[in-house]
Amino acid sequence: MLQLRHIEACHAVFQTGAITRAAGLLGISQPAVSKLIKHAEQQLGFRLFERIKGRLVPTREAEMMAPEIAKVFDQLGHLRRLGQNLAPHGQGRIRVGCIPSLGMSVVPDAIQRFQKAHPEISYEVRTQHTAQLIQSLMAQDLDIAVTFDPEPHVGIRAEKLGHSNLLYVGPAGDRNAQRKEIRLAEIDPQRLIGLMDSDPVGRLIDREMRSAGMAAAPAIQVQTHSIACKLAEKGCGATIVDAYTASSFKDRAVEILRMKPAIGLNTVVLHSDLRVLSRHSASFIRYLKQACSAYSD
Repeated sequence: MLQLRHIEACHAVFQTGAITRAAGLLGISQPAVSKLIKHAEQQLGFRLFERIKGRLVPTREAEMMAPEIAKVFDQLGHLRRLGQNLAPHGQGRIRVGCIPSLGMSVVPDAIQRFQKAHPEISYEVRTQHTAQLIQSLMAQDLDIAVTFDPEPHVGIRAEKLGHSNLLYVGPAGDRNAQRKEIRLAEIDPQRLIGLMDSDPVGRLIDREMRSAGMAAAPAIQVQTHSIACKLAEKGCGATIVDAYTASSFKDRAVEILRMKPAIGLNTVVLHSDLRVLSRHSASFIRYLKQACSAYSD
């Protein structure tokens, strides 16, 4: 029967293609690696590697085993990180995902404050769009994800972090400089830089426009809010985006106006309903709420 040390040796040779490099990767001697491979082959009853032109090449049987061995190592990695997070005084790691808008605002703000209080914690930060964030949570590649009001998803729990209002962003000089607000009906749909229907904000704007009897058929449609604002800055049209993104353009050649009536939006943190949050992740959520409060209306 194969033991973990056999699997580790096979995985190292799969990665490196050589006993010498595998030994360095594992931190053991070359004879020890050779012995483990030989013993694994004896247990299995077939060869795992053939030496071709000075390189160890997996046999057909070994290639069939490789994906399963990789899965074992992925699970070991998850187990190792979980152990770190659960250790009372050990180092922890928080894997947080967020949409690009929040990756330029709320998440860095929260990490900055949390890092001062918990210098022993390390972080893995990914920026993805909402659908990909949910997939990453389901695959247990993330601990938490920060986004805007998503559609309900089985196995995913959403917790409100804050509330803000959408803002109009248009080219500088488009409107009266003294104006502070704009109505949805005043925006030319043909000049609107829209967001994808897969985006929570895009769906929200689409619903609001349809409720107002407006045709939602933007000439330009983008996936990322900051790109929509950049296009507005270039004079390509106007857009409606979240307050986090709009605030990063306040010193640019754009006009930023409030919507009247206001179009509200919740910022939420998502996590798997099938897993218990580590104490570090649960604590970090409190810092996310504090960071969101700076952008609340």
